[in-house]
Amino acid sequence: MSEALKEEEAGAFRFVDISASREIKKAMDVANEIPKYPVLISSKPGMGKSTALRHYARILDANYCEVGHANKTVKGMLKMIIEATGFGTTYRFVKDLSDTAVARLYEGYGSKRLLIVDEVQNLDLSAFRELLRIHEEAGCALVLSGNDKRLARTRIHESALDQIVSRLGFRVELGPPLEEDCWSVAVDYNVEGADAYQALSTFGRQTSVRDLVRLLVFAEKLRGQSGSINLHHLKAAFLTIYGSKRDLKLLVG
Repeated sequence: MSEALKEEEAGAFRFVDISASREIKKAMDVANEIPKYPVLISSKPGMGKSTALRHYARILDANYCEVGHANKTVKGMLKMIIEATGFGTTYRFVKDLSDTAVARLYEGYGSKRLLIVDEVQNLDLSAFRELLRIHEEAGCALVLSGNDKRLARTRIHESALDQIVSRLGFRVELGPPLEEDCWSVAVDYNVEGADAYQALSTFGRQTSVRDLVRLLVFAEKLRGQSGSINLHHLKAAFLTIYGSKRDLKLLVG
């Protein structure tokens, strides 16, 4: 189990079922049903992709990995995949690492044949190509997640990128949270009052799930040990984070 999944299991990531998470689950189901074609989930940062992917990876017992700076090269990516399957490696050459990654994915059973690669926009082009080759050779289901606009950064040749994207299957593009999403998160944080719910809807639809949750976490701390979060707590939390009454229109319109 990856470090990110250990944190999720310990409660560091608070999961709430919203429209974005349901779209992500649908994409994962498609990947499992038609493993020949990878699926791509994309959005601006903070829309809930990673939290939902970690949650479902744990529930489904899938292989989850997140591309960081050390994983962007072919070697780094291959080591990342091997570690995501629960194994370590002392191999140093790309051929050995590639063969090991394919074997680990091919030998997986059931949902362990599902590989989730988060923050995929951080991969170098050569590493991205190798990832798709490994997916084909291992025959596993593959879910890619990240910011696809950053994937099209200038140092990647546009035609090469188009060639890669053309191999993808189902695509999901997530937008800002809906009003019902904001309310679902508010319920989970024990928010009370129509004015507080309206404020959270106004704020969340203009920002992101991440910003909405951060506001509620601060409001929860300001509330104290018991009771509900109300509009007073939300305003106080907003000023604590942003420090400007002028920007309160993000919260109260």
